[in-house]
Amino acid sequence: PLQLPERETLLLHQCGSRLDVVLNRPESRNAINARMAEEFSGLLEWLSKTDDIRLVVLRGAGGHFCAGGDIKERRTMSETLPEDGSDPVKARNERAGQGFLNFQNLPQTTIAAVEGSAFGGGLGYACMADITIVTKGARLGMPETRLGIAPAQIAPFVVKRVGLARARQLALTASRFGGQEAYDYGIAQYLCDDADMDSMIEEVAAQVMACAPKANAATKEILLA
Repeated sequence: PLQLPERETLLLHQCGSRLDVVLNRPESRNAINARMAEEFSGLLEWLSKTDDIRLVVLRGAGGHFCAGGDIKERRTMSETLPEDGSDPVKARNERAGQGFLNFQNLPQTTIAAVEGSAFGGGLGYACMADITIVTKGARLGMPETRLGIAPAQIAPFVVKRVGLARARQLALTASRFGGQEAYDYGIAQYLCDDADMDSMIEEVAAQVMACAPKANAATKEILLA
């Protein structure tokens, strides 16, 4: 196996040229805190430079995909501004935006396996992955506006995935929706029963692995351009 980066909030499982990445903060439904963002960013940088991995499967621990940004941490950050005049919220936003771009632009093919909660940044990752599988029981949405913030970093990816009219409706109502709707809106290309997620991942992964890795990487770059 490869020498994978050290991490505390991510579980990594390598099988040949496939890497399963599990967001691992189940006590908070895998909400993205600063530590997870930093570790995920480091992993993306490592992935962008390796030819040994050709498929990345992104999933969440404990039956949930990702509940978005860690709001408690974000609130504390905005309440205690540093004396040097810097803005930690702005810096965090810039890092998050760059992280999302880096995930979208990976040379590897990416599969997001969405079950349980996928809100905010979690919905973002569902819209950024090359291929997204969603379970019928999943709950998705853009709750940011109800929390008094804007879904600034994920907005462009959601618009690209579902179109402007649907993105406006989802963002400006902050409504929650299920797996069937996520499939109908085009966020996911595969829909399965909750119990069938594992077998669906294997089925889709096998199709990806039957393609030539360099051809997939080049094709992805062309499509994104």
